[in-house]
Amino acid sequence: MKYKIDTPLTKYNAKEAIKYLFETENLTHQAIIIHQLNNFINDADVLIILRDYIYKNSYKIKNYSNSLDTCGTGGDGLKTLNISTTVALLLSSVDVPIAKHGNRAASSDSGSSDIIGKLKIKSEKSEFRLHQNMKKNKFTYLNAPLFYPDLAKVAQVRKLIQTKTIFNYMGPTLNPLGAKYQILGTINKSSAQIMTKILSRINLKSFSVFYSHDGLDEISLFSPTTFFTKNNKKINKKTVSHKFYNKYLNKIPNFKDIKGKLPEYNANRLIELFSGKKDTYRDMVIINSIYAMMIFKSKLKFNDCFEILTHSIDKGHALNHLEKLRK
Repeated sequence: MKYKIDTPLTKYNAKEAIKYLFETENLTHQAIIIHQLNNFINDADVLIILRDYIYKNSYKIKNYSNSLDTCGTGGDGLKTLNISTTVALLLSSVDVPIAKHGNRAASSDSGSSDIIGKLKIKSEKSEFRLHQNMKKNKFTYLNAPLFYPDLAKVAQVRKLIQTKTIFNYMGPTLNPLGAKYQILGTINKSSAQIMTKILSRINLKSFSVFYSHDGLDEISLFSPTTFFTKNNKKINKKTVSHKFYNKYLNKIPNFKDIKGKLPEYNANRLIELFSGKKDTYRDMVIINSIYAMMIFKSKLKFNDCFEILTHSIDKGHALNHLEKLRK
């Protein structure tokens, strides 16, 4: 049954509406359907219908499941630096295999694909090269539209909408290499709960979904952060005060230090960090990296990870690793 644009979207006709969304070239119709789909952001069943449709039409490759993804939902509207991408690059410099999934900016000035491009790190599609990158460099970047052509079909309308949509919830669930470990930042309690439900249904070995109480989709140095973490098939919830990190910081947190701009600026700030600049951006990246590292290497403690990660930056390993990835 063909979906008619003047028909209200419900759980019962969601499949037909989603099919029409990707078949039509009418941007207005696409925007109407996305707007209606946004009403189901907290409905795991509709999210899974959308996810399954996108996955069905994807370019499929052999999994590299012993890897970690740092892809979050984005959409916090705070236009910060590309923290999750920086975390991914830092982690790969300390031998955590990173299958970083991402896209161009939809609701910010610089998405992960934008900064990766400015850093001159190649986005690969070849299964052989992707696996080779993982084995050799512990890092590969997975540009979502290369694997999920349906996402490219709605890229223009998402850019026009310029706000968080249901698609912010899709990327983190669709890692092309099937990474079995994930740390996923989102913007509020409701988003964190729904992402926890979805990740629980796609059989990851371990993950942590979190939201900061100040609206950042990163582990914040400015307010408490609540985590939903899967370990040994159980989901544990905990809230950590930002004051816990004070003894690990180089300076009193300053939000200006993590404000991003266009991709070239964000790329240069990342290089500055890896070159040794000590500010709130560095502190944010290290704290976020610690939690990601503990998801993949569960035997390591917070202090262990802190020492490993700061050593990688301070001894130039992270910068050398970045230069290797850019060749």
